[in-house]
Amino acid sequence: MFKLHKLSFLPILATIISSDFSVGQIINAVPQEVYRYCYVVETKEWYRNQQKLWQQKLKNNPRNENAWYNYFFAARYGWADIQGQTNTREALMDSIFKEMSKAIPNSWVYHYIHYYNYGTDFSRLEKAYQINPHEPDLYWEFIKEYTLTGQKAKRHEFCKKLYESKDISTGIYNLNFNMLNSASENSVLFTNGDNDTYPAWILQDVKSIRPDILILTIHGIFSNRDYLKSTLLDRGIKIDIEKLSREDVFVFFHSLMELLHIAYPTTAIHIARTVYPPYYEKFKDKLNLTGIVFTYSENHFNSYEIHRDLMEQKLSLDYLAYDWYDELHVSQQLVNQLNLIYIEPFIKLAEYHRKHDNNSVAKKWLNEALVLARKVNDEAAINKISKMID
Repeated sequence: MFKLHKLSFLPILATIISSDFSVGQIINAVPQEVYRYCYVVETKEWYRNQQKLWQQKLKNNPRNENAWYNYFFAARYGWADIQGQTNTREALMDSIFKEMSKAIPNSWVYHYIHYYNYGTDFSRLEKAYQINPHEPDLYWEFIKEYTLTGQKAKRHEFCKKLYESKDISTGIYNLNFNMLNSASENSVLFTNGDNDTYPAWILQDVKSIRPDILILTIHGIFSNRDYLKSTLLDRGIKIDIEKLSREDVFVFFHSLMELLHIAYPTTAIHIARTVYPPYYEKFKDKLNLTGIVFTYSENHFNSYEIHRDLMEQKLSLDYLAYDWYDELHVSQQLVNQLNLIYIEPFIKLAEYHRKHDNNSVAKKWLNEALVLARKVNDEAAINKISKMID
């Protein structure tokens, strides 16, 4: 069973989001909402501070469901493997559940978090939904379950619910739209986690956008071989997945790429740029940037023309400058960070135009990249782009 809400599935860019919180600093004595990692990522210290504040809140009112929700996620995200520490994160979560079972045993929060943390009892998720059918957190989990079990109609139902809830920002949808439209027809696209998988599934199921693409999230298929086998067979792909490593996700991914390429050389293979770079380090020389994905190829090909056509004709980029109201969404800081993946595509596009003596167009794309870098104060990117402009 894979859990796309866990830390290991988050887009790598999310892990470098900065925070104004510093060690030992108490930014607010009032507890703040603790959002899941697919929306906001704070520092370990911030989460530990919130854990204490929400714990105090629970002492005053142990039946406060919202406090339990925030306390759980603050404790989960704030835990760190520190030298000399004897308490594991699993033990901490177990202790929280014991307390929660006494305080709010019949709440949607208790059933949801039990399912979220352990992932072994689907009835817990169903109970949470019976109590609170309007909670978007639950829709994510149903989508995962129905994807794993191949229940397409049920997955479509909950993709529609999640889309209509407006839980996911338009910035994330636009990113996924461009990711899908960067991929070749009937291709395989490897993704990283929440923000480059669920929204893409929703666009496919609800909006019929690029349903021809087979989306495979790396940790999901690594941890669930039955799902990998069935979803490949559903697309007519037959390979011996028993040869793939069960111990090392890096070795697993590398071997899977080779198997797919050898068995189906005419099927394009893409890797989302949100994927953790060490996963493709061993074969990065075989990857070409096309749009906002990498295209795997054993042979050299001129990717500049393909890239230019995708960036200037196929992708929707206006939202990077104008995405009305989305700046109010809780995930906007994360969206700004994720939008850094456009910098290298913009630079490559600028290089193309410079080679064709279109210096004014090249400068336009470099300035677009500079705006994105400045939004998150990425000094390295700012300096690199500025030098190219000068």
